[in-house]
Amino acid sequence: MGKKLFVFGGLIIVVFCAYIYIDQRYFFNPVAFNQDHITPYHWTEYERPVTITYYDLETERRAYKLEKEKEVRKFLEAMKNSPPRQGVSTASEVEGALKLSCEGNTLLEVYFYEGYWKILRESGTMYEMTQDLKGLIETL
Repeated sequence: MGKKLFVFGGLIIVVFCAYIYIDQRYFFNPVAFNQDHITPYHWTEYERPVTITYYDLETERRAYKLEKEKEVRKFLEAMKNSPPRQGVSTASEVEGALKLSCEGNTLLEVYFYEGYWKILRESGTMYEMTQDLKGLIETL
């Protein structure tokens, strides 16, 4: 009985240490991570710190950098909630650009147009600019 308890306790400690390690090193955890068009890479590619840089190309041509984890998660969630948009031509001017990066690696690049946005690495799918996403951009 004592040997089983010792093995079980050791296993609990290993799982707890693995959880702490993953939580401290990676932006996402493997249990809750969903790979999609916004986060197309394996969860281990998103090492902390993950930053978003937004480039305002419309007026001032300024760059805004989001480094707080809560702000980055809000931005990603707003982008994931944007529905695809059909029948849009790319004739309008680029109003802004966004770059998601970590450890010097660029994980996502997006161009923002009037009322929609497009991921650069994708085959041309465009997404609606939701009120939540528009509000986050305006608060920068």
